[in-house]
Formats: sequence, C-alpha cells, structure tokens
Amino acid sequence: MVKAREKSALETGCENKKSYTVNFIDDMFNDENAAFSDILRSLSKSETPTVLLVADQNVVQKTQSLGTRIGRYFQKYGVKMASAPVVLSGGEKNKSDNFQSVMTLVSAMVDSKIGANDVVIALGGGAVLDVAGYVASQVRGGVKLVRVPTTPAAMVDAAFAEMAAVDHQSVKDAVRVPCVPDGIVIDAAFAATVLDGVWRGGLGEIVRHAAVKDSSLMKKFIKVVQKLKDRDMSAFKEILSAAVESRVKKGATEFALWSANRLESMSGYKLPHGYAVPIGICIDCAYAVEKKLMKESDQELVCRALADCGALDGLVHSHHLLSQADNILYGLDAWRLSKGAASIVLPSALGKSSADENPDRETLKKVIKEFLAASAES
Repeated sequence: MVKAREKSALETGCENKKSYTVNFIDDMFNDENAAFSDILRSLSKSETPTVLLVADQNVVQKTQSLGTRIGRYFQKYGVKMASAPVVLSGGEKNKSDNFQSVMTLVSAMVDSKIGANDVVIALGGGAVLDVAGYVASQVRGGVKLVRVPTTPAAMVDAAFAEMAAVDHQSVKDAVRVPCVPDGIVIDAAFAATVLDGVWRGGLGEIVRHAAVKDSSLMKKFIKVVQKLKDRDMSAFKEILSAAVESRVKKGATEFALWSANRLESMSGYKLPHGYAVPIGICIDCAYAVEKKLMKESDQELVCRALADCGALDGLVHSHHLLSQADNILYGLDAWRLSKGAASIVLPSALGKSSADENPDRETLKKVIKEFLAASAES
C-alpha cells in the first residue's frame, strides 16, 4: 500500500499598499496655476496627459463658467480630454439607479479608449466619487483616478475611502470593490457651491472623526462652530486643513456608520448621508453612555457641537424613521454581513474609541426611543 504523500501548505502574499498625495490647491483651474497639470503629468508619465472628467451636475451648475475654465486650463497646459465630460446628477440616486450611472460611465471609458496610463478625474460629492471610483477600478483592470471632492463631507471622508460602492435592492453600499485613488486634490472653494444642508451635514463628518479620533480637533471645531455654521470660508479652510491632517495621520473610523447607513436605506435615500450621520452619532453616543464607555459630559459636548453647527437640522424630518427602532436594528445585521463580525465602534474618552463585540439590541432600542422622545420635545 502506497501512503499518500503529505503536502505542505504554501503561503503567499501580495504587496498592494498604494500611496498617494493629498494636495490643497486654491483655485485649481486658474490658468496661471500649473499645480494641477503637474500632478496629471506626473501620474500619466506624459507631457500630454489624457484624461476623462466625471463631474457632478450640482457643481457644474453652481460654479460659474466651470466648463469654460477647465477647457481653457487643459488647452494651456497640454492636457487632452479623451471625450466630452461625463456629467452625473449627483447624490445617492447615482448609486441606487440599478447601475445606470455605472454603465454610462463604463461606456464612456471604453468608447474613449481610456487606458492604464490615462487619468479619470472625479469631480463631485461622495456619490459621484463612488461611481467614478467603482468604474475606474475595473475598466481595463483599473485606470488612474484623481478624486477632487467638492462637498465638505467628501473633503474630509469620502475622498479617502479605500473602497468604491454602489447600492442595490435598498442595501446601502451593497456592491463594493477596492479603490484607492492615485491622488486627491482639495480646492476648498468648491464647498461654497453646496446647499446649506450639504454644508452642515459635512461638518457632522468632522465631528464624527474628532469624537473618536482627535480631541484637539473637537476643541478647535467648538471654538469656531458658529462661524462654520455661518459658512465663514476662512474658518472652514482652517478646520478643513486640521481635519484632513488628522484623517491622514489617524486613519478612518467606522463610528456611527451602521446606524446612519440603515437610516438612509429606510428612507429610500431621501434622507441625505449628511443628515443620517449626525443622527447615527447621537444614537451611538447615547448607547456608549448606557454601556458606561462614554461620560455624559462628553456625549453632551459632541451632540451640542452637531446641533450648533446645524448638522442635526435633518432630525425634524426623521422622526418617522426613529419611531421604527426594530427596523433600524436591522442595520446591525447588514453590518455583520459586510464586516464579517457584529462588532461596532463606539466612543469612549473624547477622541478615543472602543469596540462593542456584541451590541445589546434591547439597550439600543431603548436609547433610540429616548432619543426620539427628546428630539420631539425640543
């Protein structure tokens, strides 16, 4: 009898940690400023880079002469446009339209013969960055991508995402692919084009990061909170710079996303991400207090910052969602399917976080009901 030879396991690995630069450029399409064209030439390794521009319709409509300025800028610096820009409507509907926006962009990239050394420029809010990244990461095995975020939330969070996702069958970010950009360019002036609700919701993203990652950023935010609410661009640029620096150094956080994502889905995406996130922050802070992870004084500080900057303005329109506590808790199931574990991130000391490996649904239901009652009274 011949004994089967034992086979040893073979281990292999893959180095795929792509690095990229984050550039702050004021008035990036000013034809006296070559900074953006230099980035494109460096990425494409060509003196005449070829690009495909994917733009958010909201930005195009609200930025005076944007198309003319971009055309003049590219012409001056020898940047070739592979085709006419692809303009997407913006907002979550781009991600939840049964892949129509995705396929529109796939066709544009294939038809215009975008290749491995060409650059897709995604100019817009988080949803447009997602769709553009989703396609750019897959067409021809992946092409170069530069994210140019235009909303406060995208400038501090979505632009740095290492995944690109679209929604399917009312599941937020159901279909995801790895997507690390080749560069990020932030021109704070684009934030001036957004509606008040988008502006204030984006401020909530800074609070979300600061609450569990950076207490000094939270303190800076509170000092200028009224200026931020009033859209003081000088104060915004200062806090944006601090928030981006903190985001780069300290990394991402998943705090409050399980509940925010569920609230968005429950609303049929009528509740914008910028309004869902602050509500999720308040729910998870209240839960952290119940679990004796967070001090009440820190909870009040975080929620007051959200209220004072206007990030909780969407709360008045969300009572019907908060009244469905059991439905909100389905977000924990979606989170487990996505992450492979039930664990959620919670705040502890200000600027610090901890993990709850097995969230207590009854306690969460209790704090959601109490939050609804308190918000209805105010």
